[in-house]
Amino acid sequence: MSRAWVLLVLSGLLQIGWVVSLRQTQGFTRLVPILFFALFGLTSTVCLAQALKGLPMGVAYAVWTGISVAGSVLVDAIVFREVGLVRLACIVLILLGTTGLKLAGDPAPRPVEAETGRVSTTSGCESGVRS
Repeated sequence: MSRAWVLLVLSGLLQIGWVVSLRQTQGFTRLVPILFFALFGLTSTVCLAQALKGLPMGVAYAVWTGISVAGSVLVDAIVFREVGLVRLACIVLILLGTTGLKLAGDPAPRPVEAETGRVSTTSGCESGVRS
C-alpha cells in the first residue's frame, strides 16, 4: 500500500474521532471533547491533504468519506448501542465500494516537482511543462 493510501486511511480514521468528539462536546459546552475535536479535525485534514498529493481527488474523497461514515455508524452501533440491520447492510455496501475503488487501481502516478511541490499537469498533446 502506498504512502498516499496509508495517509488516506489514517485521515478517515481520524475523521471518526472528529465526529465522536463533536458528539461528546454536547453543543460545544465541554472543554476536553472540544480539544479532541480540534486535534482530530486538524490532523485528519493534514493527512488528507498529504494523501491528495498522490491520489486523484474524487477517489480520495470517496474513500475518505466512506471510511468516515462507516466508522461513525460502527461506533454508534458498538459504543452508543444504536444498531440496525439496514445500517449494517449500508456499511457493507460502503466498504465494498471503497474496496472497489482501491482495487480499480490508480491512474498514472502524479509526479510532484521536488522544489516547488506543485503537480505537473502536462498531457501527451502538449509540449513544455505547465505547473
